[in-house]
Amino acid sequence: MKVSERALLEVAQEILVLLGEERANAEQAASAMVGADMRGVNTHGINLLRLVSQRVAAGMLALPTRIETLKEDATTAVLDGNNGLGQVAAGRGSSMSAEKAKQAGLGMVVVRNTNNLGALGYYTSQSATRYGVVAVLMTNGNPSVAPFGSADPFFGTNPISISVPSDGSALVLDMSASVVARGKIRLAAMSGESIPLGWACDETGAPTTDAKRALKGSLLPLGGPKGSGLAMMIDILSGVLSGSSYGRKLKSFHELDGATGVGACFIAIDIGRFIDPSSFARTIGEYVADIKGLRKQPGVKEILVAGEIELNKEEESRRLGIKIPDPVVKSTDEILANLGSHLRIGK
Repeated sequence: MKVSERALLEVAQEILVLLGEERANAEQAASAMVGADMRGVNTHGINLLRLVSQRVAAGMLALPTRIETLKEDATTAVLDGNNGLGQVAAGRGSSMSAEKAKQAGLGMVVVRNTNNLGALGYYTSQSATRYGVVAVLMTNGNPSVAPFGSADPFFGTNPISISVPSDGSALVLDMSASVVARGKIRLAAMSGESIPLGWACDETGAPTTDAKRALKGSLLPLGGPKGSGLAMMIDILSGVLSGSSYGRKLKSFHELDGATGVGACFIAIDIGRFIDPSSFARTIGEYVADIKGLRKQPGVKEILVAGEIELNKEEESRRLGIKIPDPVVKSTDEILANLGSHLRIGK
């Protein structure tokens, strides 16, 4: 069904507050989740509320979220997420790194002991448009991707996002180091569908099209050794450097077997230290226009740049409403009812 942005924000905030989160933090996390749904990334949207409620009930997620500053100087900081909401930690890390960049030219913040951050492009695009900085964000996750040549999972999907200001918006790269997100394989397994060959291996390390066997095995890294190397470096910068968990020490947000130990790394660059910001944004706009004006391959209607599909989806959601899968509507309404709220999405 389709839901307005305002209604979805109200529902998400209500659930988070009733689960024990502070209002300001709930607003931050709800905005990140709804922002993901608006861009068509439902795996990182309000669907996460089901997992949040389960982890709170199991005592494996600490609400309200308390972000602690362990170290800080003019250009760097180390934050402890204290096993709270990853969206809150990501909001703090993004704004702190951007503010440091505006003051000192560069800003870098690492976060330890947090949880699933959601869609990284949400935070980097905000930093790029609000602060006029180049924003870089990366985070690690539980073992689900096999290093190149291995039959065992070791890396997470370990996404990275980079955003730069453009004319009135931001150019956004948001990608994982795996061929595909694990959520797509979960969806295929639930619906009984097969997956394309080259997405994953089964528990023996053999390539498979069986989604259920893939969940018992591992995802494949994007571009073979290239994606494997990228996942490794993201794990090191997000986990090892931050003093958080890494490799096989990380746990899944989808399973109730303890704190996830997720780490993250935020980097911001003040464009004004290198070039006039308005000139930079204008040039990026021209740069994109040049790419989109190139000759198209046979059968291609339009050349799309990084983040454009999601941006178009966000604009459509704002006009026509946000598409929420029926199972997510049902589970969200059940959470609301169990928490004693009168709100419902399905009304």
